Amino acid sequence: MKINLVVSAVACLSAFPIIASAGMAYIPYGVALPVGERMISDFSTSAGLSAPDLATGSVADITAAPAYGPSTVDTAQYLSIPGGGSSTLTFSPTREVSVYIGSLDAYNTLSFGGLGGQAYTGSVLGAASGGSNGDRGAANTNGRFVFTFANPVDSVTFSSGGNAFEVANVAGAAPEPGTWALMLIGLAGMGGALRARTRFMRPASLGCSGA
Repeated sequence: MKINLVVSAVACLSAFPIIASAGMAYIPYGVALPVGERMISDFSTSAGLSAPDLATGSVADITAAPAYGPSTVDTAQYLSIPGGGSSTLTFSPTREVSVYIGSLDAYNTLSFGGLGGQAYTGSVLGAASGGSNGDRGAANTNGRFVFTFANPVDSVTFSSGGNAFEVANVAGAAPEPGTWALMLIGLAGMGGALRARTRFMRPASLGCSGA
C-alpha cells in the first residue's frame, strides 16, 4: 500500500499544529488523508499524468523520497518533477484537494486548473508551512497541503525550476454533485439504449395457419 501509516509518523502528528491560511492549510507529516477525502493518485502508476516523471528512493542532487516523519520516508513510487519539467494530473471536479509534498523548495510551483484554478509558488507554500529550503526531513518542508476552492478545480500541474519537485500523493473530496449527476444521466442513457436494443433484437412470434 502506498501510504503506510507508520506509528512513528502518526505519533508526530500530535506534536505539530495544523497551520492554516485562507483557502490553504498545512499538516506537517500529514500521512493520513483529511476526513472526507479519497485518494486521487498515489503515483503507483502514471495514470492521469501528462508526463510519467516517477521515482523510487533518493538519488543525491536529483530527487529525495518524501519524508513521513523525522526518520521515516516514502518507500514506494512517487512523482518527481526534474528541473525545467512539468506534469499535469487530471481528475473529477472538486472543491478540495490535498497534496503531500516532500522537501519543498522555493522554485517548486503547483497550478490548479478549472473554474477555481490558481497557482502557488514554493515560496507562498513555504510561508504557510514555515520553510521552503528543500530540507529532506524537516516537518516544515514535508507534509500535506490542503487547498479549498470557491469553484471546482479539475487538474493540478506540478513544475519546478530545479531538481526536484517531489509529491507522494494527491487526494480530494468527493466529486462535485454536477459530476455525479452527469454520471447518473450517462448510466441511465446506457440502460435505455440496452433495453431498446433488446426489444429490437427480440424475434417476432410466428403464427401458424390451418390447411
